[in-house]
Amino acid sequence: MSLILKLKEWATSLMQRHSQLLIREGLRLYKIYLFFFRNKKIGGFRSLQVQIHVGVKHLFNVYAHPDRTIWTTMFVPSEILFAMGLYPFCLEIGAALFAGIGQSSRGLIEAESRGVSTDICTFHRAAIGHAYRNIFPRNILQVATSTLCDNNTKTAKLCECLTGKDTIVIDIPYEEDEYSVQYLAKQLEDLVKYLEKTTGRKMRHEALERAFEYSNKTREKILEINELRKDPLCPLKGSSALGFMFPTYLLIGSGLALEFYSSLANELREKIAENKTKSPKIPPTNQIKILWLELKPYFNVDFLQNLEEKENVKIVFEETNYVYWDKLDVQKPYESLARKHIMNTYNGPLERRIEVAKMLAREYDVDGVVVFSSWGCRRNNAAVPTIKKELNKIGYPFLSLDGDCVDDKNYMPGQFSTRIEGFLEMIRGRRASAAQRETCTIS
Repeated sequence: MSLILKLKEWATSLMQRHSQLLIREGLRLYKIYLFFFRNKKIGGFRSLQVQIHVGVKHLFNVYAHPDRTIWTTMFVPSEILFAMGLYPFCLEIGAALFAGIGQSSRGLIEAESRGVSTDICTFHRAAIGHAYRNIFPRNILQVATSTLCDNNTKTAKLCECLTGKDTIVIDIPYEEDEYSVQYLAKQLEDLVKYLEKTTGRKMRHEALERAFEYSNKTREKILEINELRKDPLCPLKGSSALGFMFPTYLLIGSGLALEFYSSLANELREKIAENKTKSPKIPPTNQIKILWLELKPYFNVDFLQNLEEKENVKIVFEETNYVYWDKLDVQKPYESLARKHIMNTYNGPLERRIEVAKMLAREYDVDGVVVFSSWGCRRNNAAVPTIKKELNKIGYPFLSLDGDCVDDKNYMPGQFSTRIEGFLEMIRGRRASAAQRETCTIS
């Protein structure tokens, strides 16, 4: 058993090396380790171990099959790729994963040494640096969307110079109308034709139908989980849920995403029922409930855990886990996928995102809203003052935490603690004032 316990340490060590082969072998060892510890609990949840299991399995496939690997940016429709037996590797998620094993600084230094501007998002800078370091898996194509920011397409085009492979750019329309749907649907059809030509693989209707079935069932499980999280006795922590972008956006359309979310939904139901048996009363009302916007740091840092465990705060929901898309229709696959991507909360007018944030704040009965403002993300940071003003109008305190998702050198724990403490004191003060007014009214 001691040898098995060493596997994780060896696997991590291999994945930190400057070699695709060693990374692949590290992932292979990690798969073996996870097999023996598949029932291990993380933060009290076995399903979070399932999340790691499906993620490692996918990453191993990515490194083991370069002839089937596609580099992508966020929100490329994975359903299409999985239906064709291809493996998506998202550049931004790759940057986050390498941040988790302490490799960010190497990627950022490499990018800077190659002349990449230091004032762009560190997700993209780190991804470019890792691509230059040749530690990302080999691929046959890059596919990017225009959703979120211009860096998507620019990063993919820059990587084209490194890989020598073509880049397909999918232009996601801003407006939600029939013309936009048809415009995007045509691009997705063209993407499939190009993939068929480049890979020699054919898009078969039954495979697309299966990918859509996985996607729709995964969507149903996410909706179920989101509903379960409204229960005050739901034990899932936001610090864990902020890591769900990998299965939600990269693995969607595969059995891996469904496996994880099915496991999590079942476990949440069981734990809520168990908590009701142990303590049928609702938790004390002094717990502060937070809606979290944007992302979190992906390097090793414990400020979210400290926030939840030491400050009596519960992150009850996260903007990134909101299901904004309808069920996919396999009879109209490209139009259906087009609608999904146009309706993305981060696409289109800011008013859409604001209305979603207001709705989530009401549904999850939060005391305040926190946005993690990652340095260099102009799209989000430019929107923060407007989002804050609109949420303040309807009575929600709002805190913008300035930090970085990837570069641990931009993490300032003292500043974080001071700002969070002030924010929580403000909420507690508002509660005390409201309780006092209520007491006076009753008297």
